Amino acid sequence: MLQHAAVDQPAIPGLALAARSWTEMATLERRVNEAVESLRLSRPKRARSHSFLSHMQAQVDAWLRTDKPEYLDEANLAPERRVAIVQALHLFNKSVFAYRRFYRELKPWLQEIHTTEGRPARVLELASGSGEFSLTLADLAQRDGLAVEVTGSDYFAEHVATCNAKAVERALPVTFIEANAFDLSDIPVGTYDIIFIAQSSHHFSPGQNAVMIAQATKIATLGFISIDGQRSVLLFALPAIDLFIGGRDFTHDSIISLRKFYTHSELELIANIAVPNGIINVRPVNPGYSLLTVFS
Repeated sequence: MLQHAAVDQPAIPGLALAARSWTEMATLERRVNEAVESLRLSRPKRARSHSFLSHMQAQVDAWLRTDKPEYLDEANLAPERRVAIVQALHLFNKSVFAYRRFYRELKPWLQEIHTTEGRPARVLELASGSGEFSLTLADLAQRDGLAVEVTGSDYFAEHVATCNAKAVERALPVTFIEANAFDLSDIPVGTYDIIFIAQSSHHFSPGQNAVMIAQATKIATLGFISIDGQRSVLLFALPAIDLFIGGRDFTHDSIISLRKFYTHSELELIANIAVPNGIINVRPVNPGYSLLTVFS
């Protein structure tokens, strides 16, 4: 594992407190980037004083981490390659039952909203990509007799068009819209109960994640939920499977993803600065995922 929980925890309160006095999103983004960078740079020294094993894990973590972009992060990537990578991720998710696992994590909150409010729970998924989680969420909720209104969103028009076509073809009540996850200012407060993002947080800088969390928790009646890969050396066994499922582009992006996943302590620090008085929880969803919830 590359979580460094015991090493990082003593440093988080001070770093969060020093960065909390922000009023503008640009300031939030900059301060969170600085705080997470400070946490990472100081980690080897703290780990050295903790134990030899902790120090070795910190060294491996620093060696693995990269800022190299995935192909999906390149704005000029050919649309057909982008769609192919996203489709390969969908096939991988199906093979590990990821969508059903994500749904199980969301279901208790969806039920609570439906029960307490007497209406469907309203969910917005950011960075939907293939749209398959939004579509599966609507389908599984229908099967469970659970009233849910699902909206998917993505920055890239080719994803949105493809996803809306899928929703029509499958007769599922899901709408996909073009939206920038870092600028939700056009969405009225209270439009959604939960704003959710799956398998995308690692694509964004710490500061960008903080901006997304801060805006989402102001809009959503309940809060923000993120699920992404869990940072661990054990996951590096997956690229061989990825090559079989999705080819070289998908394997390339998978390896980069594994090197960019956030630790639980980093997610906690980001959320604490973005929502200083929020109810924040980070926990594993084993095997392979981390869940962050931020309720204001």
